[in-house]
Amino acid sequence: MRDNSGMRLKSEQVAGALAVAMAVFHLAAASPFVLMPNIILRGWHLLFALLIGYLIYKFPIKRLRGPVDGLFIALSVVCLGYLIFNHAEIVVRPPWTLEASPFELFVAIGTVIAVLELTRRSLGLTISALCVVFIVYGFVGPYLRYVDMLRPLAHGGVGINEFVDQMYFSFEGIFGVALGVSADFIFLFVVFGALLQVIGGGDFFVNVTRAATGATRGGPAKMAVMASALMGTMSGSAVANVATTGAITIPLMKKLGYPKAFAGAVEAVASTGGQITPPIMGAAAFLMAAILGISYQEVITAAAIPAILFFLSLFIAVHWEALKQGLQPMERRQRGATWREFKAGWTFLLPLVVIMTFLLLGYTPSLCAFYGVMATLATPFLRRSTMVSPAVLAEGLKLGAKAAVVVAIACASAGIIVGIVQISGLGFRFSSLVISFADGNLYLALVLAMFAAFVFGMGMPTTPAYIIQATLVAPALVDLGAQPLAAHLFVFYYAVLGQITPPVAVAAFAAAPIAGTSPSSVGWRAFLLGIPVYVIPFLFVANPELLGQGDWSMLLLVLARSALAIICLAMAVTGWLCGRPLKWAGRTLLFGAAVMLVTHDPAFNAAAIAVIALVIGLQKRRFGHRLIGKVGNEE
Repeated sequence: MRDNSGMRLKSEQVAGALAVAMAVFHLAAASPFVLMPNIILRGWHLLFALLIGYLIYKFPIKRLRGPVDGLFIALSVVCLGYLIFNHAEIVVRPPWTLEASPFELFVAIGTVIAVLELTRRSLGLTISALCVVFIVYGFVGPYLRYVDMLRPLAHGGVGINEFVDQMYFSFEGIFGVALGVSADFIFLFVVFGALLQVIGGGDFFVNVTRAATGATRGGPAKMAVMASALMGTMSGSAVANVATTGAITIPLMKKLGYPKAFAGAVEAVASTGGQITPPIMGAAAFLMAAILGISYQEVITAAAIPAILFFLSLFIAVHWEALKQGLQPMERRQRGATWREFKAGWTFLLPLVVIMTFLLLGYTPSLCAFYGVMATLATPFLRRSTMVSPAVLAEGLKLGAKAAVVVAIACASAGIIVGIVQISGLGFRFSSLVISFADGNLYLALVLAMFAAFVFGMGMPTTPAYIIQATLVAPALVDLGAQPLAAHLFVFYYAVLGQITPPVAVAAFAAAPIAGTSPSSVGWRAFLLGIPVYVIPFLFVANPELLGQGDWSMLLLVLARSALAIICLAMAVTGWLCGRPLKWAGRTLLFGAAVMLVTHDPAFNAAAIAVIALVIGLQKRRFGHRLIGKVGNEE
């Protein structure tokens, strides 16, 4: 027992030291004083990730753990070491024209195996199995023409030399765009978020939102909405948001009288919304900018209004649920004073201000992240009350690096899938199938894309889920008339919403233990609560003005119409209007009105407004109770 404990402690210490080294390396690489070739940066990034990952995620069979983990660590060092020390020859290597030597085959295939095994350990079997399916598809493609159902997916086949060139010796496989974005700036943004939390930024955001919302009915639920939005600017992770803000908000909601499942669902949906909240929207947003060839500023500008609509719908839903449940505001001693809480920790906003300032000045995301991390390291020492020890800062670097390892491995495994899609032509074939099924109708294609996103994203982190859909689904939407940014934001939203979509709703799984109820009850309640959010992607594809595109003179009209659609859906979900409960007839009418408000069509819009007026009129009139529902608790 003592030996095992000692070995475990030693592994954790080595992993911690490597994590700090990884953070320092990336800070140096991102600084304006160092210029590093992409292949070296990506090689070191993946090597650090593999070494730390194999020290953290152990082989499950104890008696084989040491030899197996040691073997994979050695394999990672040899395979990535070859790439790093031979980068000059690899960069100029002509693709597919040379037959790979036995050792080149070994390092290329060894890298694929090392990535897949760590993917299985850290992200689960789903992604690694999907990678294997795509690899097999690459080699058996020519034989699919003999199977009627699979004939449209047949291709000319991938040889072993093509495979290793694509995966290892090019920027279109493991070391492609996804891993490049992870190495360039995702890593530093994750470290930034971890540092800001350990120095007290997370507590500051929670305390301020509790004081600001506690005086209203349903204050803890509104606090969860606002705090998760603010925490999303740091972490970009739904599960991390649930773990941090949920530990405070969920018990407060339960104490106030919210049902357990609803309390967990509010936190799960709000934390998921943190992933689409600028300025830090998680790894996939950086990837979107790289794939589309646009600046990150354009992505966060386009995402701003949809994020506002997201939290507007949730804020309204929790407010009306509070009215429906008859809940009262928090006591003053529980919520604190807003100004006092703000004054005690306003300096924690400075790192965010630094990042936003450099983004608006047009600096690259990597430089913005570098200056943001530097500002975060300096922030605690601006005031005596917020000072921390160097050990706390080192712990923040460790936590950030360890969290970024999972992102790096997800990007590397997604690179395997993207490489096969490109070399086999699957992207073009899949887009053709979607267009064929949709019969040229964009809205039908959007519905198909939504369901495809749920299938591809089931139980999968946002980053690989988005990459797969951006490769397979988004091109079809663009071909049918959607603007490229709108199409990619569409699949990105549903990759994010997979976190609250049953049966595998990971944000709900994280919230359920805190709420003290089953994951399935939280998951389905989160799904129902989030129904208005599921419509937002359709709104901005149909109305590009919401993304800052199209006719700006129409923005206010489109925004008002979109907000009204979201409010209708929130009323339909909560079943509460004008101080009375709505039964299913009224809910259905409001849902139909929301659907009609999605499009520009004046006739549909006029009909929707008429339906809303009808429902409100009947709700207010006593004789309308037979259609809409009597006063009282519908349960």
